[in-house]
Amino acid sequence: MAAQASILLLAALCIGTAYSLQCYTCVSATSNSNCMTPTTCLSTEGYCETSVGTATLLGVTATSITKSCAASCTASSGSVLGVGSGSTSCCTTDLCNTSGANSIKSSYSIIVLVVGTLVMVIGSSLL
Repeated sequence: MAAQASILLLAALCIGTAYSLQCYTCVSATSNSNCMTPTTCLSTEGYCETSVGTATLLGVTATSITKSCAASCTASSGSVLGVGSGSTSCCTTDLCNTSGANSIKSSYSIIVLVVGTLVMVIGSSLL
């Protein structure tokens, strides 16, 4: 009887142990090499998400890479007025969001941020 109770307790402990996904994380990195910090996600976050935005204005190109853990993720891609492009990609295995360059799929907020930054930088240099 004690053996059965021990087995049940061990099984209950194993069932309660949750697997946590690991993803690379960073915010607004300008290159993928600056975006390789491994992070253990919360048990509710089942996706590694990578968003990449690129904008070119007056011959100057800016890139912004953001990687994170996410509870939900929708892959997408697009472009804005021929000036910028962006993408969001999703994956579900440990450290699967390695390459920001190969993950070019879109978050329009990143594109707007990159274009806005370019306008501010170029505008201030013209003054």
